[in-house]
Amino acid sequence: MHREQPHKQDLRAYQLLSGYEGGQLVLPPNSYLMTQGFHSFDHPVRSDSFQPHEHLCMNAAALEIFYPQTGRTEQISQISECSAIWHHSHIYEPDVAPLPPAGAVLVIKQWYDNTTDNPNNPDPDQWVAWGQRTGDEMSHAWIAVTHLDQESFETMVAEREAAEQRSLASSD
Repeated sequence: MHREQPHKQDLRAYQLLSGYEGGQLVLPPNSYLMTQGFHSFDHPVRSDSFQPHEHLCMNAAALEIFYPQTGRTEQISQISECSAIWHHSHIYEPDVAPLPPAGAVLVIKQWYDNTTDNPNNPDPDQWVAWGQRTGDEMSHAWIAVTHLDQESFETMVAEREAAEQRSLASSD
């Protein structure tokens, strides 16, 4: 397996709704809402972890990769039945962590339920907007990435393909 070379890594909050802090994230009483955000890099990366952030109304989140060259979308993570009492960071093993190439787009989606069907919702008759309080809502996800150069990216992809071929050959 590829020996890790030192690469820059970071963990940051990726916003899902541009400008939502200005009040655009609004859940009317007894309603549902989905937000999504997009981020691409001008170089390849490895996605190391995904942690959606929510308060009381968000009930699901997903992380996808969209490949503009092919039009294909690949779902990386889907988290259902979210709860504000836990915020898990979903950490990918390095040998299977997603490897978006340069130009690929991370697509982050979150779904909100401001109805009586949501057991975490204290009052579905209230308007819910963006804010810091628990009764408010947010729309972002923490994602850790390792920034790769093209050579390291190609080496990782080749090693994964070779490992997959060995696995297929041993299952015959």
